[in-house]
Amino acid sequence: MFTLESSRLRLEIAEPGERPNTGFRFDRAGFIADVILDGGMHFGAAEPRNLIHPCSGGRGFCSEYRFDCSNEAEVGEFFPKFGVGLIRKEDCEKYIFYKKYREVKEFETKIHTNGQKAVFETEMPPCLGYGLTAKKTVSVSENAMTMEIEVHNTGEKEISMEEFCHNFISIDGMAVGSDYQLEMPQIPDLGYERLPNRRGFSGAFRGNGHGLTFCEFTAIDTDTLIRGEDIKEEIPFCWRLLHKGARAYVEGEDYYHPAKIAVWGVDHMFCPEIVHGFLLKPGETHEWKRVWRFDTY
Repeated sequence: MFTLESSRLRLEIAEPGERPNTGFRFDRAGFIADVILDGGMHFGAAEPRNLIHPCSGGRGFCSEYRFDCSNEAEVGEFFPKFGVGLIRKEDCEKYIFYKKYREVKEFETKIHTNGQKAVFETEMPPCLGYGLTAKKTVSVSENAMTMEIEVHNTGEKEISMEEFCHNFISIDGMAVGSDYQLEMPQIPDLGYERLPNRRGFSGAFRGNGHGLTFCEFTAIDTDTLIRGEDIKEEIPFCWRLLHKGARAYVEGEDYYHPAKIAVWGVDHMFCPEIVHGFLLKPGETHEWKRVWRFDTY
């Protein structure tokens, strides 16, 4: 674990292979386990275990590349999980994000840091005709954290990918409830009634105009989805998550038009996932970035 620090923020970053950065789902480069404001207020939390699926080891502001090509591998062959490594396919099932795979050739990540900025360079060896290099830069200044990502397709096949930060956010450890408010001015007006979850059942979220809040505390995870075509075409996409009791907030700027937004929460955690979708042909390079600001009021 190493830290990046500014006058107001401290970022705790777990190196690849160091707990909690040991899973088979999240990008092991730039795994930001926690963000601490003014020496005491924490914003990162661990993925809980009381979900509809086993815990996959997420924490804080870790991110994920979502591109499943496991169906192209025969049992016993390797397939790539971008951000993690080459995984040996153990049976006829597709890649399962929470599974603990027995054999993984982890990608090598080179890390360069100077105390306020860290650069992570990851290269994937060719596999099934796919290849990718990734450069992730995480930096901190005053109350702002910035993540810049550049990927280059070094393989023979095109890659249609989603990438997003999971934003496992808990403001000062506060339990979920109506004091949490997520503002997203570029989404449609969601009204003020209870919203169904993605499984079609009544959830614990309710609309709050151009945003969301909780109807009540919930120990069962609840979620909702906002489609990309319903989101205004303005860049950056801006959001703000505050807790009225803690009188603190985090606001984000994502410099792309979201393919979709998945929001979920449970216990003490409120997670807005602003998903970036893109197509990368062989030889092409693509760049994007995110900025978070943390403060009190």
